Amino acid sequence: MTGFLREFAESRIAAFCLVLTLLFAGCAVLAPVISPMNPYNLSAFSLDDARLPPGSIRMERGGTFTATLSAQEGVAEQEAGEAVIRLVEEAPGRMSLTVDAGGAELEAVRIQGLPRDASVEGARRHPIRSEWTVTNPSQPIVIETGSMTPAVLNFTVEADLPATATGTAFALGTDSYGRDMLSAIIYGIRISFIVGAIGALGSMIVGSSLGLAAAWFGGKVDAVIMRMADFQLSIPSLMVGLLTLTILGKGVDKILIAIILIQWTVFARTARSVALAELRSDYVDAARGLRLSPVRINLRHILPNCLPPLLVILTINIASAITLEASLSFLGVGLPLTQPSLGMLIASGYEYMFSNLYWIAIFPGVVLMLMVVSINVVGDRLRDMFNPQLKR
Repeated sequence: MTGFLREFAESRIAAFCLVLTLLFAGCAVLAPVISPMNPYNLSAFSLDDARLPPGSIRMERGGTFTATLSAQEGVAEQEAGEAVIRLVEEAPGRMSLTVDAGGAELEAVRIQGLPRDASVEGARRHPIRSEWTVTNPSQPIVIETGSMTPAVLNFTVEADLPATATGTAFALGTDSYGRDMLSAIIYGIRISFIVGAIGALGSMIVGSSLGLAAAWFGGKVDAVIMRMADFQLSIPSLMVGLLTLTILGKGVDKILIAIILIQWTVFARTARSVALAELRSDYVDAARGLRLSPVRINLRHILPNCLPPLLVILTINIASAITLEASLSFLGVGLPLTQPSLGMLIASGYEYMFSNLYWIAIFPGVVLMLMVVSINVVGDRLRDMFNPQLKR
């Protein structure tokens, strides 16, 4: 094992890509532990934090207190939690509203229930409801009561305290749903890596079994299996995936089926070609002479000799499976919105590419590119090591 790693590390680029691949695998396994936030938990994020740039601090919304005032004899006062709301008649038809939040600055004050002909200085009136909003009030709010006398005036006051920093930083910003991009990317790596690895492994199992069967039985069995492979290879991979998911629907299991249907042909052809060469070997004739079962001969004797090229193809096909899953999720037919893979994250940020919100799509795209490139480089290095013609 030490010699194998030493030979592998002769290529510094391949060694670096191996470390990067192991890092992505660690993120896939330890995502719930190392992720700052669970992007599946809807209560963990808020739309108030949507589209924040990298390095932003999460803000916690301030409290809201409400009081209903009824002016009697020109003065009204009510306590709402730690706040005191006071209404004083300054002149006939003119009231002064003061909101004391214990020294804290107010974000907004909303006044509801005033007559339609009333007015509030410095306030923005709602186009439909009888509601006036004063933003960041620093002075007493002057209310012109209009046709209603202060003695029968009855209205509601809502005051919002400003948001406060929680100390939680969004290192890579947030997406359009308010999810932490770093957490979403870590979970996206988890889904993409696991789906790619399991899909490629399932393709190797199915394809190798069919390839060994084609080589062992030959004749019509070989012809049927190889013509099935030729037919599948004549159809673009993305089209096969789209057709499969259109029929079966979205989901991780459906994507795995699509990946197996697409990738089994490469493993079947490789296993068949290697098995045909091994069937002419003396150890296979000796196993047949001992009347060993065909299953035992194929699994215990022929398959181990087929594994080196199959493992190289497996490594490369993991990257292909990850790319396929990302493409299907980007097109909206892969995983559901509740399972943000890297392709889904890129699709969510695509509409913001030209609005200066680059991080929503760029960061998942860069991570996907690094993961695919690193796995491909590792696969190419393994292929060179297992090729005896390239040995020095």
